[in-house]
Amino acid sequence: MRGLKWAAIAMASMALLGCQVKQEKETLEQLTGAEVQALFVGQTVESFNVISGATSFSYYAPDGSVEQERYWEKRAGVWRINDKSEMCMSMEGKSYRCRGIYRKGNKYYKYRVGKNGELEKVIRYRQFITGNVVK
Repeated sequence: MRGLKWAAIAMASMALLGCQVKQEKETLEQLTGAEVQALFVGQTVESFNVISGATSFSYYAPDGSVEQERYWEKRAGVWRINDKSEMCMSMEGKSYRCRGIYRKGNKYYKYRVGKNGELEKVIRYRQFITGNVVK
């Protein structure tokens, strides 16, 4: 019995270790412009701002317009992909802000470059819904 107990503990430990190793192998990878376009065009995207805690739903139209609902209010703007494969958005006539879209495992994030030159996570994309549900 005692040997079986230790064998079970050893197997559980190896399984946990395997999970940890797998997580470490997930690298942060910036999407190409074509990947960003395929992921966002014609989709309503639920975004979670990791800094403010705000959740928004944005519809990215094929014509470059964007409709967004945040804090139960609707906003409009435009979006495009620049030559660095970054998504650039201008909401309510403000200046464009361009940021990279990254994949880590099967999750997607928007990052900005911080004051120290390091990447800072800004947005976690929670889900992609086909069509415009912001209407």
